[in-house]
Amino acid sequence: MQTDLSRKFGIDYPIFGFTPSEHVAAAISRAGGLGVLGCVRFNDPDELDATLTWMDENTDGKPYGVDIVMPAKVPTEGTAVDLDKLIPAEHRAFVDRTLTELGVPPLGDDAEHATGVLGWLHSVARSHVDVALAHRPALIANALGSPPKDVIDLAHEHGVP
Repeated sequence: MQTDLSRKFGIDYPIFGFTPSEHVAAAISRAGGLGVLGCVRFNDPDELDATLTWMDENTDGKPYGVDIVMPAKVPTEGTAVDLDKLIPAEHRAFVDRTLTELGVPPLGDDAEHATGVLGWLHSVARSHVDVALAHRPALIANALGSPPKDVIDLAHEHGVP
């Protein structure tokens, strides 16, 4: 099924699948859609680089995208502790209640991602853009609104919408 959108991105079907899993994103792309990898989980640019290298090698040359989170109305920098203070108590209560109702066990103190997700800080998100542009994304999506103009210009200079 060809549409202007599918022709623009070089995909067989006008289906975009947003996911934090590189395996799912690659499968969507191989199947003819556009798999879009969510990048917010990557605190370390080298980890994102390795994942996008894997995507390059596992999408059979088909296009894929990345979804970077660069919200306009949050502190541009901070630590996991600073950012943790921005989460409302009622949201924490909702999450705790939901996890308990679903029987999800709590994470241990030695959890792999104990530092929290810092991928939405501007410095980290900007590193995501730089890393992505060193690969071959067909699209850079930005969750939570428009990124700064210089980021849009940089993507467009690389021919990436």
